Amino acid sequence: MKKFFLLIMLFVISVCSFSENFFGTFDAKLHQIKGDITVDNITGTITIHDFTYDGKGSDVYIIISKDKNFKDKKNISKKLKRAYVNEDVYLSIKNLDKLMDKGYNTVSVYTQKFKYSFADAKLMME
Repeated sequence: MKKFFLLIMLFVISVCSFSENFFGTFDAKLHQIKGDITVDNITGTITIHDFTYDGKGSDVYIIISKDKNFKDKKNISKKLKRAYVNEDVYLSIKNLDKLMDKGYNTVSVYTQKFKYSFADAKLMME
């Protein structure tokens, strides 16, 4: 029984030690966007803390891209259809770890209609 618990503890420690967390802060250009981003690429979750956006953009999504190269962008949210004021936004992204391994390292608030980013956050490892 002790060996079983020891194996379980080793497994938990090994899983926790390989978890990679990334952080970023929006650098806003338009629409009063602000927020701090936490990414856990192992669980595939992105959290935007205290997200603010005036809701006045057209055809706006939260995306992830490679160094603001929007040619290979991936939408990670539904269309933003309303204003947000200091709200926490939780996004669950399938295969986030693989995307980040391929160089996806920037989260942006992006208008598809005008192909322009209202705000960007470069993700840095903790």
